[in-house]
Amino acid sequence: MQKKKCLFCGISIEKDWSFCPHCGRPLKTQGINISGVNIDVTKMVQEIIPQVLNGVFNGSIFTEKQQEAQERKESSSKQSFSAKEIIEPEDLVSKHGDTVIHAIALPGVRYKDDIDIKKMENSIEIRAKNGDKLYLKIVRRDKRQSIVSEEFTNENLVLVLRKLN
Repeated sequence: MQKKKCLFCGISIEKDWSFCPHCGRPLKTQGINISGVNIDVTKMVQEIIPQVLNGVFNGSIFTEKQQEAQERKESSSKQSFSAKEIIEPEDLVSKHGDTVIHAIALPGVRYKDDIDIKKMENSIEIRAKNGDKLYLKIVRRDKRQSIVSEEFTNENLVLVLRKLN
């Protein structure tokens, strides 16, 4: 029988074999012929795949949504609100065209750092801590509305929502 060498590992093998018994690579190359130059696709893929998988397993490849979820998780873990009493605060709403203004009374809350505002898909969750009291308000909103401004003065939180086109 005639023998030839594997192009990848150099081991001597029989000519009619399709795969190298030592390295397992295909002997009949699946390449692309460009202007008389044969490019071995299988070798390129075998070199690239471990690099990509290494990136995935090390956590270096993230999609944008995964990063947003991680940021949301970190921001929610920054402040933990535990209270004996949960109160829904009073909310005065006024509408002016595409703008909606919410004035939310938070008695006893002194600092803006004691307020946590989470933007959900169809609502905004507002949590404010005052000693052992927790103020919780869920403001419904249209998907196209976003918070234009938020201001906290004199125990009142003012949220301005506006529809974006």
